Amino acid sequence: MNKLGLLASTAAALATTVVATPAADAQAQSIVLCSQTALRTAITQANAAPGPNTLLLAPGCTYNLTAPDNPGNGLPVITSDITITGSLLGTQNVIRRQGATDFRIFEVTGPNARLTLNNLTVRDGKGDSNGGGGILAGAGTRLTLNSVEVTRNIAAATGPGGGIMNYGTLTVRNSTVSYNIATAFAGGIGSSGSANISNTTVTGNSSRDEGGGIAASGTLTLTNSRLTENGGRWQGGGLYASDLTGTVTDTLIRGNTAVANVPDGGGIATQGATTLTLERTTVFANRGLGDTGGGGISNGTASTMTLRNSSVTNNYSTSAPGGISNSGAITLQATPVVDNVPTNCSPSVIAGCAN
Repeated sequence: MNKLGLLASTAAALATTVVATPAADAQAQSIVLCSQTALRTAITQANAAPGPNTLLLAPGCTYNLTAPDNPGNGLPVITSDITITGSLLGTQNVIRRQGATDFRIFEVTGPNARLTLNNLTVRDGKGDSNGGGGILAGAGTRLTLNSVEVTRNIAAATGPGGGIMNYGTLTVRNSTVSYNIATAFAGGIGSSGSANISNTTVTGNSSRDEGGGIAASGTLTLTNSRLTENGGRWQGGGLYASDLTGTVTDTLIRGNTAVANVPDGGGIATQGATTLTLERTTVFANRGLGDTGGGGISNGTASTMTLRNSSVTNNYSTSAPGGISNSGAITLQATPVVDNVPTNCSPSVIAGCAN
C-alpha cells in the first residue's frame, strides 16, 4: 500500500525483576513487580540478555506509564526475543498510558526483535506520525498477540494503525482490537507485511482514511473472526486491501461504514493488484455513504475477488449498488448476493448476481 509505513526513585530497589531459573523450554523467566519502573527495567535487562526471555506480570497489576521511556514510546524499544505474559488469576493485566504526554506503548525494532504478548490489555497509547498508537512493529520483526485486548489507542499526527501498525510478521489469536483511532488509515490494524489473524474481534475502530477496521497490503489470512461496527472516512469501513494477497475464512463482516465519495466498500474495499478470496464469510448490513456504491463490497479495477459459500446481504449504499460494486474481476460460487439496497450488483455484469 502506497500510504502504508510510577513509582519514585526511592522504590527503585524494589522495582527490579526477580530472576527465576530457566524454564523447561530454556527460556529465562522474570517476575515483574507492579510498577512502570519494574517493567522498564525488566525489558531493558531482557533486551541485553542472550536468548529468549519471558516476563511474568504481577497478578492483577495495571502498569500505568506516566511518561515516555524514550522519544515516542512508553516502554524500552523491543530489540530481542521477549515474551510478556499476564496473570491468568483474577483481573487481566493492563499496560496503559496515563497522563497528558503522548506516546505509544510498544515499539518493536530490528532483525532480532520478537515480541509475544499473552493475556493482557494494551490501551490508551498515542503514537506519532510513524503510526501504531498501541504497538508499532518494524520491518523484519515478529509480533504475536495471544488473548490480548488492544483498545482505545490513537495514531496521531497523520500516523496509520490506531491499534497496531505492522511492517513485519504479525500473528493475532483469540484477541480483541477495539475503539482505536487512526488519523490516517487503519483504525484497528494496519499491516504492510504479513498478517495472520484468527479467532479475533476487530470492532468499533475508526480511521480518517481507508480501513476503519483493518487496512492491509502484502499478505493477510483472516480466519474465524469478526469485523464489526468499524468506520472509514474513505474506503473499506471493515477491510481495505491494496496490493494484497489474502484469504478471509469463516468470518463475519457486519455493520461497517465507509463515508467519502470514492469507491465505498462499507464492508470491504480492494484496490491495486489485490487477490482476495472469501470462504464461508458473511458480509451483512454494511453501509456505503458516498456516491459510488458498494455498501457491501467495492472491488477495484486491477483487483480479483473470489467468494465461495459466502453471502452478501442486506447492505446499503446511498448510490447503487448496495451489494457489490465491481470494476475488476469477481467470481461468485454458491454465494447469494440478495436483499441489498438499492440494488445488488453493478456496474459490470457479475455472473450469479441479479438485480
